[in-house]
Amino acid sequence: MKMEKIKIQKKQGSVVEILKHEILLGNIPSGTEMTQNELATSLGVSRMPVREALILLEYQGLIDRLPNNHVRVAQLSEEYFRKIFELCIHIEKDAILYVLDTAEDDIILPTEEMNFHKFLYEKYPYSFQKKMLETVIEIYVSFAVNSFSYNKANGAMLLEAVKDFQKGREGDLLEVLRKYYKEILSTIMKERV
Repeated sequence: MKMEKIKIQKKQGSVVEILKHEILLGNIPSGTEMTQNELATSLGVSRMPVREALILLEYQGLIDRLPNNHVRVAQLSEEYFRKIFELCIHIEKDAILYVLDTAEDDIILPTEEMNFHKFLYEKYPYSFQKKMLETVIEIYVSFAVNSFSYNKANGAMLLEAVKDFQKGREGDLLEVLRKYYKEILSTIMKERV
């Protein structure tokens, strides 16, 4: 019985990852309507992992649910991403300040970009904002950071600016985060077909 659950979870995870990747790349364009049956057939899986994947993708803002088991890919325009990142900038700034204000003086922040973001949302105590930050980081930022066109210096700039801020509380975190997310947005738009 345990092995079946593991296989189901693995298959569901694969369906989520495949669909998420294809949607973010633009291979499944914004506005495309699909059914659970069509997706199950094209992916060679049963409807159950597709249904579960679609629930997650809806939660992540990548699809909209329609009547009769239909879904539509969300309108993933540049403006859509810009609005998401504008919210994220303010939450992440607050998370940075929270971590630095509540930590010991000798706190060592992670030096790898994705680990840094994860560290922030894991330490942040406000559930709703924490979940939103986690979703944006794990879906959109991860997609950009792992793409070939991403400028790795962008992450280094963010980490260095936060480290400098930690030392002397100097610098404009909001401006640094805006610059960082502007590059994330630019990367996503380059990657989309």
